[in-house]
Amino acid sequence: MRNSVSISAALALFLLGGCNEDLEKRIDRLEAELREVRSDTRDQVNGLGDRVEAAEAKVENSSSAKNLEKRFANLQSSVNQMMRSQSGPDKMAYLRPNLKGHSTLPTDHGTFLVRIEGIDLDAAAGGYQIHLNIGNPMALAVQQFTLHGDYGGGVPKLEKGEEYSVYNKKIEEWQKTLTPFEATVTKTLKPFSWTPFNIGIKADSRDDLQLIRFSMKILNAQLEKQNVGGGGSAEFGHILVDSKAASVLKTDYGAFLIAVKKVEKGKTGTVLSIDIGNPYGFTINQCRIVGDFGGNIPKKLPSESPEETAARIQEWMDGLQPFDSLVSSRISAFRWNRATISVPGAPENVKFLRCQLKVENVTLPNARQ
Repeated sequence: MRNSVSISAALALFLLGGCNEDLEKRIDRLEAELREVRSDTRDQVNGLGDRVEAAEAKVENSSSAKNLEKRFANLQSSVNQMMRSQSGPDKMAYLRPNLKGHSTLPTDHGTFLVRIEGIDLDAAAGGYQIHLNIGNPMALAVQQFTLHGDYGGGVPKLEKGEEYSVYNKKIEEWQKTLTPFEATVTKTLKPFSWTPFNIGIKADSRDDLQLIRFSMKILNAQLEKQNVGGGGSAEFGHILVDSKAASVLKTDYGAFLIAVKKVEKGKTGTVLSIDIGNPYGFTINQCRIVGDFGGNIPKKLPSESPEETAARIQEWMDGLQPFDSLVSSRISAFRWNRATISVPGAPENVKFLRCQLKVENVTLPNARQ
């Protein structure tokens, strides 16, 4: 980047400069170039510039070498912070084989969960097989991705009061000892589930695998849930309010059972107490039931023709009214769950529901130990 080259050149000139007047002019020019960093990083630089000005306000403005050194140190710190912010260290997952739990793995497509399940010696290929498990909480099936990262020994111990950060000088020196690796994986990360897979790392010993960190670049993915606002793969189900039998509502996450247990008049319509059966191993934190409602389905009268019956059914269908109701509680895994929904009609007019179950938020189960 042109500005980065200009800054580096100016810094070199500063170190080789002679008199205070020349040094101050060069610093002024360097500060001016820093303010002209391209627009996509200008907000970051402006914030860093405020820090420089605040630091300068604490000392008397003079041409002394001591004050010039302080200005230079502040400016150099600002440049370093700006460059570090470009490198994206926060987009890496940090894994330690002996620690339980998962780490977050931010990507351009959202945040995934990742944990290390174990390490085995790879006698055939050399090095080690790293057993990883990635949790995908999104409706995106990732079909191919690449892990870019490095590995190495344990993080150096820091003295009391030292900041544990990748920007600490000791950490920076330690990072130079890490060995880079890259692995392309073609196993599909299915939506709303954990997916185990292995990668090979050419480490000489287990001591070189005390820390493994990497970022993930998604190469190929497909949106699995294409029905976010209606239509699509989810099907409409029919619920007979007065029936004691459960109805099946198919969703993009599987089929759920729904039975109406109680009907009550509410402040703005009818409140239905329902049981929702969840046969799956994840908890639904939020969902809705949307569709149409109406009275009982017309039955054929003994004295009318099929055409007359069809006309009455069509009239009934044309009279169905839309509704959209938030389900009142979470739907836990592997059980029946009592909840309520609200339908904007009088109880005598709420006898039939043509509806869909819209799952909006779920919690994935923990990976097996």
